[in-house]
Amino acid sequence: MQIPKIVFVVPDTMIRLWDYMPNIDLMINSIRWKWEKPTATTVWVDSGGYQVMVKGMKLTVDDVLSRYRRIEGDYFMSLDIPPSRFCYTTKELVNENIKNFEYLYSKLDDKNIVPIIHCYESSLFFKALDVYKSYGVKLIGYGGAVPPSLAKGGRGSRTTPLIPLALLSKLFNGDIHALGIGGTSTLYTALKIVGVKSMDSSSWRVKAAYGKVIVPGCGERYVGNGKASFGRKDLSKEDFEKLVNALQKSGFPYIEKVDMLIKTFRGRAIINAWIVKHYPDVLEKSNGYSWIIEYVKKIARLNVDELIKLLDKRIKSLYHN
Repeated sequence: MQIPKIVFVVPDTMIRLWDYMPNIDLMINSIRWKWEKPTATTVWVDSGGYQVMVKGMKLTVDDVLSRYRRIEGDYFMSLDIPPSRFCYTTKELVNENIKNFEYLYSKLDDKNIVPIIHCYESSLFFKALDVYKSYGVKLIGYGGAVPPSLAKGGRGSRTTPLIPLALLSKLFNGDIHALGIGGTSTLYTALKIVGVKSMDSSSWRVKAAYGKVIVPGCGERYVGNGKASFGRKDLSKEDFEKLVNALQKSGFPYIEKVDMLIKTFRGRAIINAWIVKHYPDVLEKSNGYSWIIEYVKKIARLNVDELIKLLDKRIKSLYHN
């Protein structure tokens, strides 16, 4: 079983990643993208539904329809507004998201519209899944895997969204794409265990913006000129040698310029993207999250009924105690 294919999120053309790394998958944002199709193996197009939630933006399904008609791509994510509370939603929101998918699917018969399911209790999970399966879709996006990497949902937030993901992998015969994954190899490995086919990540760029480079087996290291302190681990001479060695072994074309590249945002971003692509399965040592992998192995062995019971029990404990 391989690590899921990584789709690199590129919000604009500031860093034309496809010029530095041919044969990669890219995800562009339909709200911001105003350029021609990038030369990538596969181009995924995001609706911007997550931005609607976190930034309070107004976005209608007709807005998405209009943008999708002018944008070239291979996969188009349906407009699916995530739950406003961690792993909790309403029947009305699920119905609205289903309607959005059906509308885009019917209006864009020349586009591959990908439905999305989030982390919520089993009856609503099954309602959405049954509808999407009735359309014969070959790919479903899962939007609930973000909290394990951000851990902002309180107790259980690192593991609860993985339960419906494991359930989805047992009930859907097609491919699963995990949306908005961070840059941790631990989570990549966890997703592999539950059978995720692909995932998208902007960590290569976000970490670079915060002055960090990714060193295989070590995690992120700070090389910026600012005063970053939270979670800061400076790049040591030994770390730099590990980074150069990893880049050289994987055929990095700018190996003679590494010491210069790490000093700029663009350079760090290119290095990070290269490392994410070539070393996604090199687990970080002593990052404290190896228990997540063991947890995923445990739930992957559960049957459907056991997963349903576990999911509903967990959500009930979050909101009804």
